Order: sequence, then structure tokens, then C-alpha cells
Amino acid sequence: MNAPLDHHFIPAFFLAQWAGANGKLVEYTKKAGKLIAKPVGPKATGFERELYSFPELPPDAAQFLEQTFFDYADRVAADALKLHLNGISASWTIELISAWSRFVIALHFRHPDAMPEFRAAAKSVWDGSGVKYQKEYEAIKKPEDPPTFDEYLAAKDPLAGAKMHVNMIVKIFDNEMLGKHLNNMKWGVLDVSASNHRFLLSCRPVCFANLKERHGVAYLPISPTKLFVAANDAATLRQLRALPPRELVHSHNRFIVERARRFVWAHDESQTPFVAKCMSKDLEATPLFPNIGYYPDEQRQADDGDIANRPTEGASG
Repeated sequence: MNAPLDHHFIPAFFLAQWAGANGKLVEYTKKAGKLIAKPVGPKATGFERELYSFPELPPDAAQFLEQTFFDYADRVAADALKLHLNGISASWTIELISAWSRFVIALHFRHPDAMPEFRAAAKSVWDGSGVKYQKEYEAIKKPEDPPTFDEYLAAKDPLAGAKMHVNMIVKIFDNEMLGKHLNNMKWGVLDVSASNHRFLLSCRPVCFANLKERHGVAYLPISPTKLFVAANDAATLRQLRALPPRELVHSHNRFIVERARRFVWAHDESQTPFVAKCMSKDLEATPLFPNIGYYPDEQRQADDGDIANRPTEGASG
């Protein structure tokens, strides 16, 4: 089987929720300041060529992130999405709960503009560990061994550094600390069918707000009429359910459309004036993840804290 080359940062199964009867959704982009809308299939958008490839690895390993990690993560998340959309609560297993949390977190991290940060951070962490490993190596090396740990490692496995880069990036997407937090939050799906407007989707679709506070929440639109919400307490979730649907739609649409770095998607073109007015008007500052260069355990805590305490506009209730 040929390795996948079109790597989706917004998976096709998720984009498909915005597709109409013809199997297509509306893709909005901006070129030279002009808004362009065109109908596309879910597989024909939300991707970048070889985004998660590591060409320094052999062909059977170069596509590990896309072909193995995201293939499994997205397949299980697709099953979890069906439960959300169908309002099924009895079928949630530990695997599905964790898969959905992983999907929400990864959707926040896997944007093309973030990947260069992750690659540079992984290299920096690996390079910076040399002094530590050299000391440990000197304590155990034999007389016949090479003088440096780098030489020893190169002789044993010339690709060790590249493999570690991939492993570090996997740990970013599969953020254990943030994942456990989301698993234990109160989950709900808000139906806004009563609103005359529908949820839009963008390439920056996830909203985290004050996760370390009692009223902390996370949001993600999962269809034109449904919003996934995770709240730290049941009272916050009840407050959100009480909000007028139109207010929820407008507030969250504004938040994710203003942050869109490449794409906005819609079920139809009825909100084109809104997209034209708001798209990419309030981009996140770069680097997107300023704490990403920490060592893995510290990194998870730093990134979790960075997200958990970040105030946000949008549908914060």
C-alpha cells in the first residue's frame, strides 16, 4: 500500500459533518486579501503535502505519524464522534473517552504552522541532552567503546536521533496530562438547531479556557448544529446549556473564524459576509506554543499550563 502523502490536519471524517447532500462543503481561503469560496470534498481540503513526514527515516518509517499514529487516533475518534452526534451515552468505553480527548488536543496542536515549532523543539531537546548522556555514558563505557556517546549511538543506530524526534512529537499530540484532565471533565453536546445560523469550522477550531479554574471549559463544533463542550463542573455546563443558541453560534463562530490561519469551512455560503468580515482578523501570536521546547515531562506540564490558564474570548459562557 502506498504511503499517504496528503496529511490532513483537519481529518476528512470530521470535515464530512459540514458536507451537504452533494458530498461537498464550502472552503474559504484568502488570497491577496480576497476571500475565495469553493465547494470541495472532505478529502480535498484541510491537508498539507507530507506535513508529518520524516524523510530522514527509511520509507517504512518516514510516514509513521500519519500512517500509524493518526490513522489509529482518527479511526477511534470517528467512532467517538458518532456517539456524540447520536446522543449515545451508554457505549462510552475508556478507549473511546481517551480517544476523543486525544483527538481534541491533537486537533489543537497539529496545525501546519505549529509543526516547524515541534520539529525545532524536538531537535533542541535531543541536542541539549548530549551533556547529560555523555556523563552517564562515561560512567559505564568500556575501554573498547568509542570516546563519546554520540559516536557510540551512531554505531549502534544512526537513526536514533530522528526516531527520538518522532517520539517527542508523538508525546506532544498525545498529551498525557491534558488528556487525563479532559477525560475527567463534564461532557456535553449543545444543540443549536433553533438558531438561524450554523456553526462554522476553521483550521483553529478548538477553544480552551482556564482549565485550571473551577469554571474552566473546552469547546469544539462537531457539526453545523452541535457543539462539544467539556466543563470542569456541572454548574458551568448547565449555564452553557441555558444560553440562547444564536448567542452560542455567533460567539464561537467569531472566535474560530478570527483565528483561522488558512481555512474556514461552512455547510453553505449563507454566512459569507461574516467570514469576509472576520476571517484571520485576530490571529494567535507566534510561536503558537512558546513552551514547547521543554524536556518531555516538563514540556507536558508547561504546555498544559499554557493552555489551561489562557484567557479566551468566544463562547466562554
